[in-house]
Amino acid sequence: MRRPLPRATPAVALLSALAAGLIGGCSAGDTPDDPKSPGPGPATAGADALGFTPRRLDLPVYDYQLSPAEHAEVATAKNLLVTSCMKRYGFSWSAPAPTVPRQDRRYGVIDRQAALRHGYHLLPTDSSALGASGAAPASQEEADALSGGQLLDSDTGRSQLAAGYREPVKRVRGKAVPPGGCAQEAERELLGRDDLKSAAGVVSRINTGSFSESMTTGAVKKVFAAWSSCMDGAGYDFADPLKSIGSADLSTPTASAAEKKLAAADVTCKESVDLVAVWSRAETAVQKRMIREEAAATTAQRADNAVRLRNAAAVIEKSG
Repeated sequence: MRRPLPRATPAVALLSALAAGLIGGCSAGDTPDDPKSPGPGPATAGADALGFTPRRLDLPVYDYQLSPAEHAEVATAKNLLVTSCMKRYGFSWSAPAPTVPRQDRRYGVIDRQAALRHGYHLLPTDSSALGASGAAPASQEEADALSGGQLLDSDTGRSQLAAGYREPVKRVRGKAVPPGGCAQEAERELLGRDDLKSAAGVVSRINTGSFSESMTTGAVKKVFAAWSSCMDGAGYDFADPLKSIGSADLSTPTASAAEKKLAAADVTCKESVDLVAVWSRAETAVQKRMIREEAAATTAQRADNAVRLRNAAAVIEKSG
């Protein structure tokens, strides 16, 4: 049996973590795909709504990740599967519809219109749906059914007990709970197998590791210095673009006039020294090497992505 818990803390924390996984998210390096919203699919932010078409990067690791639009489609299908599973226990449960971000913020703001209108703030349509209606419920029974008292480690395919549990939950309201609860049941259906081990973590580490390593290359250091010199001429003292982003107060609802001015100068200097092209070439070389070194894992992850997309489309189509 699980330890006695204060109803409003561990359950909320567990459900929030699971809901984040259900909604899905995009790493800083993901790029948006063409918006598509079959059935009850994700909310998209098209160029018409923004007034401009955001730039997108083209990096090798993106071939082994779901794009934001694809990620949202899979999350939509998973939400449908989990909602159906939770109904078996008498729960009316749903996660908010995932959004599809339109910006590629890997190298900071690279769109002049985005800088002029929103500074370093995310575009209005890129905000997380976590705070929207339909957020995670706080019932302990719902947490039991959703998680089975377990959280998945996708690197190993093994589950570990969630905080506050001494053993997996076997039954809720007299009905058997599948291993890992409704969340893992949905994952098994999307992957088409019981083994939930994946190479997503390998791809994620390439995604983040290549970013860090690229900044140590001579080409990127040189272009950062050129960018910094350009910014100095505009009246700003920053060693690299990440420092300028860090100076902005992103806790406010909208960007200040000063932030917009700084972001616009940032983009101007990026363009003047060709920073995005130089940085992406350097990172592309790093990623190609890393992908070769993890060829088996990255190939397996690309295959898993294709399966998940195919099964997600079938789930959404069946839902009508």
